[in-house]
Amino acid sequence: MPLPQNWATPEDFATLFQYFWHRDFPISKTAVAAKRTDWTIHIGVVVRQIGDLMGLVTRFEGGGRKDAVLRAMEGDEIAVEWEWSEKFGNELEKLRDPKKIWKKNIEEKKLLRFAVLVTYTEEEIESKYKEVEHRWAGADWPLLLILIVFDRTSEFHSGRKFKRINMSVFDSNRPRNNLRDALALPWDVACSRWAEQKV
Repeated sequence: MPLPQNWATPEDFATLFQYFWHRDFPISKTAVAAKRTDWTIHIGVVVRQIGDLMGLVTRFEGGGRKDAVLRAMEGDEIAVEWEWSEKFGNELEKLRDPKKIWKKNIEEKKLLRFAVLVTYTEEEIESKYKEVEHRWAGADWPLLLILIVFDRTSEFHSGRKFKRINMSVFDSNRPRNNLRDALALPWDVACSRWAEQKV
């Protein structure tokens, strides 16, 4: 029996990603030494927490070497890639490959619910959107693109000061759906407990 159709949607993933991104954030206003590996691990933890709340199992480096696959009892549901580089590389191709989906019944034609790409950019996001629209055209399932927009700075050890998180869904059958534009740093969220933290 498959998961309900309205369960584990791109909108659900985007909402959970935003809140878990802020929770257990690897840096604070004064402790700024997180490196690239800290951010990679942070996203992995966020993805696992999302899978757990959705009732799915998280398999890392699965499904044809994707960074993570969220799996139900009947098969793979969501494939996830995250990349520190601002270039997309081959992540989009890995996410749209239908031959790399695990399914319990090998005779069944199973598609992913959607794929997720988390990446960073300091460029105008419209240029990223155009590239994704071109490279995702004709894909068999939607893509949730999570762009973390940053400025280059020496203020943080990573050399990046995160500004915003933009989340959009790309689907071959309909126009791009901009889901949300959120603040990237927890302490910038007014009236939250993080806004009052001194360290």
